[in-house]
Amino acid sequence: MTVTQTLRGLLRRWYILVVGLVVAVAVAAGVWTAVPPTYTRTSTQILLPGSGMIPSGSNPYLFVGGLAPAADIIVRGLGSKNVIEEVVRGRAGTTVQVARDQTTSGPVILITVESTSDRDAAAVLSAMNQRTASLLDSLQAEENIPERRRISVVAVSVDKRGTAEQKQRLMMTGASGAAILVLTVLLASFVDGAMARRRARRAEDADGESSTDEEAGEASGSDEDGATDEASAVSGSNESDNSGEIDEDSRAPEQTRSRAEDVADLHDSGEADSERGPVAPESTDRDSSTSRSAASPVDSTDDADLPDRRGDRGERAPIG
Repeated sequence: MTVTQTLRGLLRRWYILVVGLVVAVAVAAGVWTAVPPTYTRTSTQILLPGSGMIPSGSNPYLFVGGLAPAADIIVRGLGSKNVIEEVVRGRAGTTVQVARDQTTSGPVILITVESTSDRDAAAVLSAMNQRTASLLDSLQAEENIPERRRISVVAVSVDKRGTAEQKQRLMMTGASGAAILVLTVLLASFVDGAMARRRARRAEDADGESSTDEEAGEASGSDEDGATDEASAVSGSNESDNSGEIDEDSRAPEQTRSRAEDVADLHDSGEADSERGPVAPESTDRDSSTSRSAASPVDSTDDADLPDRRGDRGERAPIG
């Protein structure tokens, strides 16, 4: 399926897209409302040498170069899992990161607190700053370092107001809306494909029914033609039989009349022969001359005179 066909299918199912868009907007708005912004607060602390480690009246910030290892030790102690869990206990959605400030070369400790509540972020940041000082004092006390030679920690900057970050909020809102839109497009494509397949099946069924009807029509037409031909043949044979009977019926009176005329002629010839002498009657069948000559008592001389007498009466029409 090409991009053009996909777009046409989506346009045909525009109502699904509209409903999906409305649902996506509603879900995105709900997520935006449900997910609060993330508040971030930071603090930076620097380690300073004790007064007994620098010349009297000197600036302690000029002697911080050798305190970087001590800063790494403090970072390790503050960033441990046990310390962080103890500080953030009861404050859901709060995270703490402790690291050295990579933007400076001095022993600067950077503490970053993120929370869904600005108040929780402020409380956790304050607790972490106090933990830095307490951890540093406890480590030096364990080593029995004199007070004048102990390292101290000073807060350089502490955020008084949290910075609201919408990154996570935007990501979750966009992800939910995009997921709904993708599901909407997939649903519209699926519905369009299902409707197209249904139309294709209906068209195939309609074509099959039409072809079946055509075949049935052709079969019935051929049957009707065959029946018509048979009826025509039967009627033709009946007509021929009837015509034959009519011809026979029409010929029957003619044969009867011709036979009656033959009988009358024979009667007349009998009367004429009776005047001349006894003459045997002539057979009606002219084809059997042998049987006639055997049955007649007239001799050959009388037989020779018969044509003359027939000539006097005229020639009879043949029978049949």
